[in-house]
Amino acid sequence: MAAKSEKYHRDDLRGDLLRAGRRYIAEKGHHSLSVRTLAQSVGVSPGAPYHHFRDRRALLLALASEGYEELFGAAHAFVEPGRTPEETLLEMGLQFVNFAVSSPRLLELMYESELTSPAVDPVLVKYQDIGHAALIKPLREALTELDENEIGLRGLAYWSSIYGFASLRRKHMIEKIEPPDMAQDQVVRRVISLAVSAALRIESGRPAA
Repeated sequence: MAAKSEKYHRDDLRGDLLRAGRRYIAEKGHHSLSVRTLAQSVGVSPGAPYHHFRDRRALLLALASEGYEELFGAAHAFVEPGRTPEETLLEMGLQFVNFAVSSPRLLELMYESELTSPAVDPVLVKYQDIGHAALIKPLREALTELDENEIGLRGLAYWSSIYGFASLRRKHMIEKIEPPDMAQDQVVRRVISLAVSAALRIESGRPAA
């Protein structure tokens, strides 16, 4: 009976493990996640997962990669032809904050875990490069008179604002200082709008490219 069950899971064992991993992270975070734990949860032998993931780190990388693909896929759905750079940056920021709120522990694995410290794992660098390129594109379209260094700095300032805000909300560190007479979604939209306006503002006296 056990052998039959294991064969069933092996038909899509990788998918079963990733789905189980996502559930585990959502409930408990990634710190205590192990390959053995997931093997037990899907009903296979302790060694079976190693046909798909050579070790725990490879499993975590696969889960983080899924998170990035999900995040970018959702953001891409909002970046429609005809949107202004301001609208694109606003929607990108909203999507990231929403992802941080709905999947806080997965976000931690993606951005604040052993996969990113002391250095970002090369597997994740490519996703961060994709995200950076998507962020810089609307800035470059809107700020044609600025040089690449300034555009890069604007992107850095915008991303720092959005990530910092999302992180503080995820950790419940700013609830007491948010305007009490505004709904949470209004606060989020207004903060992101301010970050977008700052990123796109043209400063008087600044030399063009």
